[in-house]
Amino acid sequence: MIEVVRGSTAPTQRLWAVMSDVRRWPEWLPTVDAVTPLDPDRVDEVGAEYRVEQPKLPPAVWRITEVVEGRSFTWVSTAPGMRSVGTHVLTPQADGTTTITLGIEWSGLLAPVVRFLVGRTAQDYVEQEAEALDRTASSGA
Repeated sequence: MIEVVRGSTAPTQRLWAVMSDVRRWPEWLPTVDAVTPLDPDRVDEVGAEYRVEQPKLPPAVWRITEVVEGRSFTWVSTAPGMRSVGTHVLTPQADGTTTITLGIEWSGLLAPVVRFLVGRTAQDYVEQEAEALDRTASSGA
């Protein structure tokens, strides 16, 4: 599993507004080229599906499986022999800051191969995503 934890001075609600609007990720996230909702009438909710295109990675369809409004969402992408789970969690702190926790976990027969082939890229992408989320929410963009 890859997990990145980063502190942010941005308010949790501002981070959530940026993080949960996945259709706008390509505007501020250098690791995402395109996010296309597969059903434009069903977005940002459990069951919503998106085609995500990223540099150096094959396009993937991600389905939202859990949402805790204002705090977290989880989505899953599957392929033969492979299941990817992406987690996005915001934890408000008593001092007004927020902890950002982003992760990706692979399971299935092909998981070791995927870890070998894209593990380093995925680690780099998750780190860039946490940094870009913090920067974008902190700037108020």
